Amino acid sequence: MQRHRHRKCFVTALLIIYAVLSPVRNALGTPDVLPSDGTYTLAQLVEWALRHSELAASHRARAEERRHAADQARTWPNPAVDVSGGRRRTGESSGPLYELGLSQPLPLFGKEGLRGEILQLDSETWRVRQTAAKTGVALEVIRLGYEVAFQGRKAKLFEARQQRFELMRAYMAGREEFVAPQQKAESRLVEQRLRRLVSEGLQAQAALRASFEQLKIYVVFAPGHYPMIEVPWLAGTKSLDGKEWADRVTGNNPALAMQDLSVKSAGLEKTLAGREALPDLSLRAFYDEATAGETERNAGMGLSVGLPFWNRNQAGVKSADQRVIAEESLLGFQRRQVQSDLARVLTEYDSARRVVAEYPRLLLSELEAQLKETEEEFRKGRVDLLTFLEFENEVAETSQKVLDAQFVLVSKLLELLALSGERDPISQLASFEERGPAQ
Repeated sequence: MQRHRHRKCFVTALLIIYAVLSPVRNALGTPDVLPSDGTYTLAQLVEWALRHSELAASHRARAEERRHAADQARTWPNPAVDVSGGRRRTGESSGPLYELGLSQPLPLFGKEGLRGEILQLDSETWRVRQTAAKTGVALEVIRLGYEVAFQGRKAKLFEARQQRFELMRAYMAGREEFVAPQQKAESRLVEQRLRRLVSEGLQAQAALRASFEQLKIYVVFAPGHYPMIEVPWLAGTKSLDGKEWADRVTGNNPALAMQDLSVKSAGLEKTLAGREALPDLSLRAFYDEATAGETERNAGMGLSVGLPFWNRNQAGVKSADQRVIAEESLLGFQRRQVQSDLARVLTEYDSARRVVAEYPRLLLSELEAQLKETEEEFRKGRVDLLTFLEFENEVAETSQKVLDAQFVLVSKLLELLALSGERDPISQLASFEERGPAQ
C-alpha cells in the first residue's frame, strides 16, 4: 500500500512538471498547433510549415531509401556452398561419398558499380525533389498568406459598406419629405444596393474561409477566429534584369536539374545494357572423397563462364539507346519551356508592377478620407443621393483593385522564385517590399 502511494505521488509530480514546462517548451520550440487568435508574419508561418512538412519528409526518406539501395547494389555477391553425399560402388565394394563445392561470383565488368551509380542518381533526384518541395511549400504558404490577408480585408470592406447603407436606409426612412416618387425610387435603390452588398459579403466570407482552409493544409491552427497575418506590401518599383534571371533559372530550376539527372541515368543504363552481354564469371573450388575398398580424394578449382548464345541483350541495348534519346529530347524541350515561362512571367511581372504604381497602397487611405467627406456632404444635402452612390461604388471598386493589383504582383514574383528554385523566398520578398509606415 505504501509503495503504491509513493508511485502515485511520483506520477502526479511528473504530470505537474510536464504541465509547468509545456508553455516553456512551446515558447522555445515550434508548437504543433498555432493559436488562431494570434498575429503571425509570413516568416513564422513558413518556418512552421517547413518544420512540419510531411511532403519534404517523404522525399527525404525516398532519397535515403535510394542511397541505401545504391550502397547495397555495389556490394559483392555472396559465395555459394554446395554439400552433397551418397555412396560409391566399385565392383563388389561400396562406401560413402562426400562432395563439397564452393563458388564465388566475380563482378569483374563493373555491372554492380553501374547499378549503384544509377540508384545514386535516383537518390540525388529525390534530393532535388525534396528541395523543390520545401521551396514549393514556402511559396504556397506565402501566396495563401497574402490571399487570406487580402480576402479578410475585402470581407471587412463589404462589412463596412453594409453598415454604411444600413445607416443610410435608417437616415432616409426618418425623413418625412421622402414621399415624392423621386425619393421613393432613391429609397428603393438603397434597399437593392444593400441586398446586393449582403450577397457579396457572404461570397467574400466564403472566399476567406476557402483560402484559410487551403492554408491549413500547410499550417495547422487551433479552432477559433481567423489569425492576423502580416504581409509585406510590394512597392512595384523594382524592375528585373532578364539576363540575370535567365542565368538563375538555368542554373537552379528544379525541373531542369531533375531532367539532367535523368539524362545521366539513361547514359549509365545504356552502358550497363552493353555490359549485360558480357558473361558472368564465377570462381569454383571443389573437394570430394569416396571410399569403396580404397579411399579416393579429389580437389580442384575452376572458372565458370556463361556463354551468350541465346541472350546477348541486343534489344536491351537498343531500348537503353532510345531512352537516352528520349531523355535528351525531353531536356531540350523543358529548357525551351522554362525559357518561355520565364519570358512570360517577366512580362507579366512588369505589367503587374505598373498596375501597382497606378493603385498604390496610399490610395486606400485617401479614398477612405474622400468617402467620409462626401458622406458628410450628402447628409448636409449638398451632394445628391445618386452622386453619392456612384462615388461610393467607385471607391469600393478602386479599393478592391488596389488589393487585386498587389496580389497579382505577389503571384508573379512567386512564380519567378519558383522557376529559379529560390531556397529563401522570404528574404527575396523583403527586397521588393515597400518602405514606409503601414497603412
